[in-house]
Amino acid sequence: MHPRNFDLRLLGYFFRTAQTGNITRAASELNVAQPTLSKALKLLEDQVGTPLLERHAHGITLTPIGVRLAEHAGVVMAQVRDAADEIAQLREGQGGHVRIGAGPSWVRRKLPEAISRITEQRPDVQVEVQTGFDSSLLRGLATGTLDFVVAERPIDSESANLEFHLLTADDLICVGRPQHPLAGRTNVPPVEALALAWALPPDNTLARRKLDGRVISLGLTPPRANVVSTSLTFLLTHAAQTDTLIYTTRSQLLSPEGSRLIEIDVPDLVTNRQAGLIYRKPGLLTPAARAVADRLIEESTADPFN
Repeated sequence: MHPRNFDLRLLGYFFRTAQTGNITRAASELNVAQPTLSKALKLLEDQVGTPLLERHAHGITLTPIGVRLAEHAGVVMAQVRDAADEIAQLREGQGGHVRIGAGPSWVRRKLPEAISRITEQRPDVQVEVQTGFDSSLLRGLATGTLDFVVAERPIDSESANLEFHLLTADDLICVGRPQHPLAGRTNVPPVEALALAWALPPDNTLARRKLDGRVISLGLTPPRANVVSTSLTFLLTHAAQTDTLIYTTRSQLLSPEGSRLIEIDVPDLVTNRQAGLIYRKPGLLTPAARAVADRLIEESTADPFN
């Protein structure tokens, strides 16, 4: 079928069904009868010309084409919501609701300052901040629950539907406490560091993937994490209390938790990290979201280090 024949209502029904994984639950959330939803999904399949989901006793499973359509549908639904929000803001004045996804370093610096400035200037703006590592934040962006994300630059294969505005650059380095056995040494061989205890974020995060990729490029085996956490605060605090290495940005040594840690000099494991604003294409933001984004750009232009 030609894309212009997509029925937006049917696409919305399909997207909600894909999100819930259950037709009965989706029908309840959409406030339509289950037979009506089933007919709508079948009509969309007829329009697309291929099955989009498989029904079974415990719900539904998307076909490979259904998975891709659901990803596109999430972007479309988010853009429709953004359009409605922007029109409402333009019609009613300065207000608005901004949903931001923020990586760990941005929660401590720059984002609080930017939001404080905006809410002082525009007290009718509501700002919601969701924190986490890049993978979970990008999922929120794709499904439309976030307006934009400020985090590490996605790899090319994951950024087809995204736009990126560079704000800061830093290095990912090995970090440990001053009492760590490697502390004070220079040019530590990576094989020696990799043999010790590590505390790391989950393996689907960019920092973990960069470390593993760097190690593999050296012909070595990535470290086995003794501790895994989605909380950078926990990782920093844990490393300050044990002889454990973590892999994070140099700027984290300036944070309250990181101030008790030092850089462990393993030059072969250092990689670069670029971070900034991540939007859904074509980069349309509501006036309120644009105001916060612009303020972040100003903060980072004055201090391009985070």
